[in-house]
Amino acid sequence: MSSANKITPTNPRLGTLLSDVSRGNIKIPAFQREYVWKDEQIMSLLDSIYHGYPVGSLLLWSTKEALKHERNVGGFSLPETPEDYPVNYLLDGQQRLTTLYGVFNSDSPTVDPELAKRFDVCFNPDLQTFIHSSVPEATSGINLRAILDTTKLLPELSRFSANQQTVIAALTERFKDYEFPVVTIRDRTNQEVCRVFQRINSSGTSLSTLELLSAWTWSDEFNLVNEIESLLDKLEECNYGELNEELVLRCLTAVVSQKIDSEELVNIQPSILVDGMAKLKQAIFAAVDFLEKELKIKNIVFVPFPIMLVPLVGFFAQTLKPTAQQLTALKRWFWHCAFTQKYKAGTNSAVLEDLGKMVELAKKPDVFDSLAAKIDPEIFKKTWRINSTVAKSTICMLAQKNPRSFLTANLVDLGVAMSAYNAREFHHIYPKAFLNTLGIPFHQSNIIANICLLQSSDNRSISDESPVTYMAKIPAAHKDAIANGGIIPRDALDGSKPYADFINDRANLLSATAQSLISTGSV
Repeated sequence: MSSANKITPTNPRLGTLLSDVSRGNIKIPAFQREYVWKDEQIMSLLDSIYHGYPVGSLLLWSTKEALKHERNVGGFSLPETPEDYPVNYLLDGQQRLTTLYGVFNSDSPTVDPELAKRFDVCFNPDLQTFIHSSVPEATSGINLRAILDTTKLLPELSRFSANQQTVIAALTERFKDYEFPVVTIRDRTNQEVCRVFQRINSSGTSLSTLELLSAWTWSDEFNLVNEIESLLDKLEECNYGELNEELVLRCLTAVVSQKIDSEELVNIQPSILVDGMAKLKQAIFAAVDFLEKELKIKNIVFVPFPIMLVPLVGFFAQTLKPTAQQLTALKRWFWHCAFTQKYKAGTNSAVLEDLGKMVELAKKPDVFDSLAAKIDPEIFKKTWRINSTVAKSTICMLAQKNPRSFLTANLVDLGVAMSAYNAREFHHIYPKAFLNTLGIPFHQSNIIANICLLQSSDNRSISDESPVTYMAKIPAAHKDAIANGGIIPRDALDGSKPYADFINDRANLLSATAQSLISTGSV
């Protein structure tokens, strides 16, 4: 069969489509997913069909794969049907199909009476509008569950005038004959189906990639969606909750198959995935613990490239108790990735290569011994944007030095400074407004080499003062510690250096510090 014939577009009538659902010809994979549409979306869908507007297509997968599937649609029970494969599983369009099935079966037995009430919709033939049956105007309309069933429709028609009956007849024909676009995928591998699904641009409420992947792994004892959500909730407690589902799935893939493309998970046996998920939980918290305690990174948003977590998790999946030599190797790898911008191109090959080395590191602690890099001081003269990778790398580097606030000499609370993008904890050493009075424009003053960590109270006190003025207030006994903690040239802490000289000197010092981190893992 040619590739083109593996994806088949059809346009069955709505009546036929709903009949296929009733007979079990279309099944919904069991994602334990709630109905999320609002009442306005229900009415909008009905109105669009009535006026013949397009409402998007459904995506079906015809396969011999035996996936766990729902025994009801929108809470409405479906009759038991023999498991006759191939089966058409609904991958996209669940909200729309559930809505339509519910509206035309709102009086059927249900396990969710509240949802069934929301599907109880009438049509007013005089106004030609759709309204909920609970409103007073509904008494003059006809319930939609009657229009596609002749045995229900005929007794209802007698209470309407001839003109109203004509409108209702048109309503019935429009819904019964509405052609619903359906795309059916056949003879594709699980991974191909996953790729097709990921590239769909649907106007409805699509299933996420995670929910799709869970179709291959669902069991009564294990639900991948719930497992990932639970893990993210626990990570939230240690300020790492901003990890997204896709990144966690990549970490899981690294654990179970030493690969990084989450599509690989569709071919993993559920029993292996259950074990892999248990190992992931241990490995990801060990990786977070490493970032927090060894590198003092208190929030995932400051990791220069979040995908750096994948190789780290890959390492800790091999060993939860690294040696001192392995910890040093991990630190050197981290700083090398951060300051060489190794992952900036966004390609997976570098990540996959590092994942392989991490697996080696668990057995051979000298894997990263040859790491070296020349860090150009010019990168620290780039624009200060708190979410840029160089800025994040610099913030992480400053955190290693136990920075002290200028006026109080107190240690900067990294938990506060790195709680999020907390701009109040970052300070322009030569204030922007002061530099502006010297004719130095914003794009030259707002650069990484002019930034340090500072307590917000000191930041407010200094405000736009000249460096000569506010640096005179720095406690003399703490100047060395403050200079060291801020990676600031000691001779610059009197504020007398011309701005250009200060920037050159500090950029060189930042570069030397970064290179030291890559060479030794510490400063």
